[in-house]
Amino acid sequence: MPTITVFKFDQLPNILEICKSLNGKKFEDCWLTARVSKYNDNEVYIQFWYYESVEENLRRVFDEDDAHEIVSVLKENGKSKVLKRTYCFINLITKTLEIYRGRDEKTEKIISIFESSLKTKFNQLSIKSEDLRRIYSEHGTELKQAMFKNIDGLIYYILRGNCLENNEKFKKYLETSLNSLRVISFRPRIKFLNDHNKYQVTINGDKGTIRLSGNEIFQWRPRFEIRQIVFIVAATLGLLSSKI
Repeated sequence: MPTITVFKFDQLPNILEICKSLNGKKFEDCWLTARVSKYNDNEVYIQFWYYESVEENLRRVFDEDDAHEIVSVLKENGKSKVLKRTYCFINLITKTLEIYRGRDEKTEKIISIFESSLKTKFNQLSIKSEDLRRIYSEHGTELKQAMFKNIDGLIYYILRGNCLENNEKFKKYLETSLNSLRVISFRPRIKFLNDHNKYQVTINGDKGTIRLSGNEIFQWRPRFEIRQIVFIVAATLGLLSSKI
């Protein structure tokens, strides 16, 4: 299931200056390409390129024995590294940076490079319980899962079901622990490129991440759809630029 980590910023230069500051920037083990999006004049499309060891890459896909065997064969043929890339988008309307991966060391490195290159601080989104509630109630067709934090001494309490927003147990938790709602999974009310491929979105208020359910057609969801989801989150948090 693809994960996108979202950050916010206060101010950045214009689109062309952002591209100029990032495009072609090289480091010892990675480099960047950046250009204005073909589909949105207020968005920069960035690719973060880096090499990863074949062994590290395969262990995410195969079990220990299979990975070891494949790595051995590849190394015998001189293949020890694989070229990887992470997609990023900076949008001046939503005032957000999206990094198409979870929060890890690579994400931290990307943020560090962007901050030093653009002279701007990027802060991970933190979404309050009240805002999560607004997102699914105003922009969703069905709530599928809710995760509450610190309920009855537990770190997390998870409720799952169809049309969970109408579930009496869920309503009770909202009444008694509204501020503890931290994660929601819902079906978004957006315009889909293909109406037969509606899916579930999970938003983590603590981690500032958006996870998209996979299917057999898209490994990643179309940017057209993801942009709408990020716009909903940004609008709910009051991040939108006065340009719109």
